[in-house]
Amino acid sequence: MAEFRRFSNLGPVSLVVREEPDVRNALELLIRHQHMYNEVLHTRLAAGDGLATLKVDLRLGEAMEARQATELAVAAYHRILRGFLHTRWQPLSVWFRHPAPADAATQRRVFGPMVEFGREFDGIVFYADDLDAPNAMADPQLREYARQYFEAIAVPRDTTVADRVRELIEVLLPSGRCSIEQVARSLGVDRRTVHRHLAASGDTFSSLLNSTRMHLAEQFVANPRRSLTEISDLLGFSSLSAFSRWFREQFGCSPRSWRSGRSR
Repeated sequence: MAEFRRFSNLGPVSLVVREEPDVRNALELLIRHQHMYNEVLHTRLAAGDGLATLKVDLRLGEAMEARQATELAVAAYHRILRGFLHTRWQPLSVWFRHPAPADAATQRRVFGPMVEFGREFDGIVFYADDLDAPNAMADPQLREYARQYFEAIAVPRDTTVADRVRELIEVLLPSGRCSIEQVARSLGVDRRTVHRHLAASGDTFSSLLNSTRMHLAEQFVANPRRSLTEISDLLGFSSLSAFSRWFREQFGCSPRSWRSGRSR
């Protein structure tokens, strides 16, 4: 399905994407308006140390197998990148959290030889320099018209304070500085304002912190390449024992037992 996708499958946003001056602007626009063409898709672009990472997450609302949908979403982004860069462009690697299929010939044909399974996230890793590659399809004279047209029909994303807090928690956890004070500072408000907005939607900082940790813990613990000590640090716990106690309270078993059960 991904191999037959065209820019037009993105809907009206495709008109603007084609006129963006470079890959970075095109991806950022796609991510900013992803709710217009896929309501469950949650994508993040990060760049650092010469590498760019495009992480793809499907928020389905419940725990369920999403292997095919995930591979389709990653393949769609892979095809978009090739459309901007080159038909024979290859990323450094394509990662999937799920285990490898019995026969990965199709995945290797679509993504190339560097597709890996059982990793900690779903997405694409490539050189950050590719983000600054010019878009050969773009026409500077058409860009402003395309933007004006799209802004007239674009549906604004219903981003809540709770959404922003979740995103900040995920970013701050590995630093060991994930607190309501730090989140409030990042939002440019005081902690009382954050508490007030969260209370209006029936949330608390503690509940969002816990749910975000649970979501990430399922991803990290399922990956045997990560040690439990490393996972404990990534989730912002002061020690492995504190992480293990929390995990048992949430999942009813130790992280080691949970990992063993998943591998079986």
